[in-house]
Amino acid sequence: MSWIGNLFGTESAVNNLVDKDDGLIVRAGSAIGNLHYSNQERANDDKENAKALQEWSIRFLDAMAPFKIVQRVLAFAAMFFWLFVGLNVVIAIWIKAIYPEIDAVTALTEFAFSDYVFYPVMAIFVLYTGGGTINSIRGTK
Repeated sequence: MSWIGNLFGTESAVNNLVDKDDGLIVRAGSAIGNLHYSNQERANDDKENAKALQEWSIRFLDAMAPFKIVQRVLAFAAMFFWLFVGLNVVIAIWIKAIYPEIDAVTALTEFAFSDYVFYPVMAIFVLYTGGGTINSIRGTK
């Protein structure tokens, strides 16, 4: 082995390379042999990933709880405002039916369909009530 040791440097360098228990060749071979990814390993990883995702989702929902309360307050405030404007339009229509010289219907309907009322309220309706509807249509929980 002395001529191989001289070729590669020292005898310990050769032993590090060709040792049958801890040599670099044995370690490289076992690393290559471990590259096989069986169906059982894949199933175990899928279960672990699903469990980790569920745990993360629960932690995320717990962390977002204060924001959900704020979202509900804003959504119900916008819904109340929309109902209030709609009720005022209906009252204005009745007042115009009884007293034709008083016309608040035009101004109130312009206000109801203005950018100040219509788009924010519609966005809140779509986002707040539409999320569950989309999941129901897709059939997911």
